[in-house]
Amino acid sequence: MIKNYFKIAWRNLYKHKFYTLINVFGLSLGMACSIILFQFISYHLSFDTYHHNAKSLYKVVEQMHLDDGTTLYEKGAPMVLARAIKAELPQITDAGILVQKRSFTIAVPQNAGAEKKLFYEKENVGFADKHWFNMLDYNWLSGSAQTAFNDPDNAVITQKLALKYFGTTDAVGRVIRLDSKHNFKVTGILADNVDNTDFKCDMFLSLTAIKTIYPDVQKDFQESWAWEDSRNVVFLQLPANLSPKTVEAAITKLLDKDMSKVFKYLLQPINEVHFDGRYSGVIQKSLLTTLGIVGLLLIVIACVNFVNMATAQSFKRAKEIGTRKVLGSTPTAIFIQFITETFLIVFAAGIMAVLSVWILLPVLNSWLQTTLTFNWGHDKVLFVFIALAMFVVTLAAGFYPALILSRFKPVNALKNQVNGVTRAAGFSRKSLIVIQNVIAQVLIIGTIIITMQVRFLKTADLGFNKTGIVMLPLPDFDKSKTDYFRNQLLANPAISAVSFCYRAPSSTADKGGSIKYEGRDWEKFVGRTLMGDAGYAKTFGLRIIAGRNIAEADSAKEYLVNEQLVKQLGIKNPQQIIGHQFTAGDLTDKPGTIVGVVKDFHAKSLYRAIEPSYVSTFRTQYQYVGIRIDIRNHAGAIAHIQKTWQSVFPENVFEYRFLDEQINDFYQKEDLLNKLITSSAIIAIFISCLGLLGLITQLTIQRTKEIGIRKVLGASVATITTLLSVDFIKLVLIAIVIATPIAWFTMSKYLQDFAYRIDIQWWVFALAGIIAVVIAFVTVSYQSIKAATANPVNSLRNE
Repeated sequence: MIKNYFKIAWRNLYKHKFYTLINVFGLSLGMACSIILFQFISYHLSFDTYHHNAKSLYKVVEQMHLDDGTTLYEKGAPMVLARAIKAELPQITDAGILVQKRSFTIAVPQNAGAEKKLFYEKENVGFADKHWFNMLDYNWLSGSAQTAFNDPDNAVITQKLALKYFGTTDAVGRVIRLDSKHNFKVTGILADNVDNTDFKCDMFLSLTAIKTIYPDVQKDFQESWAWEDSRNVVFLQLPANLSPKTVEAAITKLLDKDMSKVFKYLLQPINEVHFDGRYSGVIQKSLLTTLGIVGLLLIVIACVNFVNMATAQSFKRAKEIGTRKVLGSTPTAIFIQFITETFLIVFAAGIMAVLSVWILLPVLNSWLQTTLTFNWGHDKVLFVFIALAMFVVTLAAGFYPALILSRFKPVNALKNQVNGVTRAAGFSRKSLIVIQNVIAQVLIIGTIIITMQVRFLKTADLGFNKTGIVMLPLPDFDKSKTDYFRNQLLANPAISAVSFCYRAPSSTADKGGSIKYEGRDWEKFVGRTLMGDAGYAKTFGLRIIAGRNIAEADSAKEYLVNEQLVKQLGIKNPQQIIGHQFTAGDLTDKPGTIVGVVKDFHAKSLYRAIEPSYVSTFRTQYQYVGIRIDIRNHAGAIAHIQKTWQSVFPENVFEYRFLDEQINDFYQKEDLLNKLITSSAIIAIFISCLGLLGLITQLTIQRTKEIGIRKVLGASVATITTLLSVDFIKLVLIAIVIATPIAWFTMSKYLQDFAYRIDIQWWVFALAGIIAVVIAFVTVSYQSIKAATANPVNSLRNE
């Protein structure tokens, strides 16, 4: 019996090849996109869930509650906290620290006569000890966490670095040299980092080496509660009988009275680290939910196509069903027959979808900057998802048409008198077309608005000039070297300005602290710290609107402050602040002098409002050199910079990046969302067009005789085309009306996350509506015109 069902189903599908191909292609597109989105969502949900004790691991994060009601969020914590809380609560299973994202130039000593190898590890080096490796899972190829960090001069590197430095993974006992100053012995080799972790370092130095590498600040770094650094990761492993709230309360007790009023330390489960945007989470769960809904809607659109075309064909198959019933077939048997046909279509679509994803995945990974995989043997969840998706699609797409067809009465079916059923199916078909186009319309509007917002983010005036600035990591802040380097660079006419600084005006750095103005008490708001030399304002194009630029000095501090800081201090005229004393707790408790006011600039992404900021010199903190070049002669300028660099810093690798590229990295999430929503919109439109094409084709076949008679009576091609098209266009217009408020509400919620955003204009909805109508009209009119230009004699003879 089952074999017979499949045999008959195959014959029917082969007989109606055009509709079969449309259904298979539409369903395969929807399923392929859903598989990709499922993999993308699963990939992000898997971050740091693989650790053997993930359920008991917590990251310490910080909140700063200001008197004005503002709350600042910090992903790092002071190093001293780990030791202090373990002493306060000995029942804590373990406490570990990772000081991550440090940059060093690595020299690899060679045999006599061989040229020394130099490598620059940018934000790829961390400091840790055995406690960190006891809590988090790493695959040790050589050595162990218990012995690898016994001495301050020990280092552990990944397999990738071992091959890069030494050409072999047998590197235990080899020596590397950091910044031409410090030798470290390799005592362990780790397997390369897995992709789904937020704690990646390819080199781990012993935590005790901080004393050697940072001798000037190491005491405060390790012992001061006030030493905040977003790169300090503190993890606690709690036993089952110790709640995070208890630990948080204990940490509060460790703080002095003044600190406890402002600072609050919280325990963040490790599986939330990847998603909490307040603490630099990579992606929000709400975005993953949105993408999951988009994937589901794409399958819904494809299922709608199938349902519409199946019910549209019901009139043609009425006699077949009547004959089957007269010969003894039951409604259940007919229902199973049509479900079998649906299953064959869905199965073919599923195979096509899987092959498409498998072939296109390398391209998609490059485009989306992900590392998604497609491995049947290892990814059982993916296999279950695909099987479940095919089962659900079979039921969703096949149940209603099969139910409609199986309920035809034999006598009426043989006489083609199924108008009541087909009218009901027709109403359902129109409703489904509206639903399908509502989904496509919302995606079109979303694509336009997200594209506009991303463009706004990347082109907005940041308050400084980001174009034509090259950023180089600074290996040595010695004044004699930096002065010589600057003078040699400025000798080239293609270079107009040079500045040594901690970071550019807009960066991911979160330096800042309490400030004091004149004889007043510490202010109730936090100021953001920028450190740069006297060339900082000129190089980055900061606009001084009052006073003068800072002078080059490290002892007598001078400050440039922004308009927002002036406003927060309650001063209306920027000129009134010039010459007054100013103390920045983040730099030094010694007061300096405000010598100038700069126009407001964005120190962070446009997610956040402009904050009170100040600029001052601090030579020992400089980590980068910013160089403004003539972009018209950028090749010559870069060549000169490289030549000069190699003469001044021969022990260091030359590596640079343009500032505007760094700033664009702020909006990687928006770029990703834009790509995914745009792709989904295009595919949704395409699937909808396939459905409209199939329906108009079916409709013209059903109305062949009517079209022939109208042409004989003198109807023009335009009249017949309008007749066949107008019903579909009406449905698209209804969909536009329904989709507009849905899209407006959805996009308004999306834009609320940005402190600076576009306004949603009426023309966006008009443009999206025009696009939808034009696409629908072109799709429908193609088949309509074809039917209208056919010879009416042939149409009437065939009838």
